[in-house]
Amino acid sequence: MMWLLRWIAGKLTGDLVGALERAHAARLAAANDAQRIAADIQIKTIEAKMAASAESAAVVKEGMQHKVFWIPWLIASVPCAAWFGWGMLDSLAGGSLPDVTALPPQLKEYADVVFANIFYAGAGVVGVSALAGALKR
Repeated sequence: MMWLLRWIAGKLTGDLVGALERAHAARLAAANDAQRIAADIQIKTIEAKMAASAESAAVVKEGMQHKVFWIPWLIASVPCAAWFGWGMLDSLAGGSLPDVTALPPQLKEYADVVFANIFYAGAGVVGVSALAGALKR
């Protein structure tokens, strides 16, 4: 179970938790002051990245509380979802539906972010629900 929590934490924090553990291990294994100072600098850098990530998450979380946030999100995600769904239906129909065009590179980058966020959010809810169910038992 601990490996699952580490994996989820690594995905959510960009493996900052693992990097922090390795930096602390390097500090403890340091043979001299120079290595210890280098490990301390690395620890402080990672802690600063973690603080910045937490601050960024807090800003997004606060923004998501307002209905206005969801208007541009829906304006962007609904057409992307429709495009993706049409492509999936076309694949299921053996290519007999009219083809959809490829997304322009700039829009494709944005669509990738939208889909990643949708699937990460869904996976996060499922993961938290499973964890809560396991802890409840």
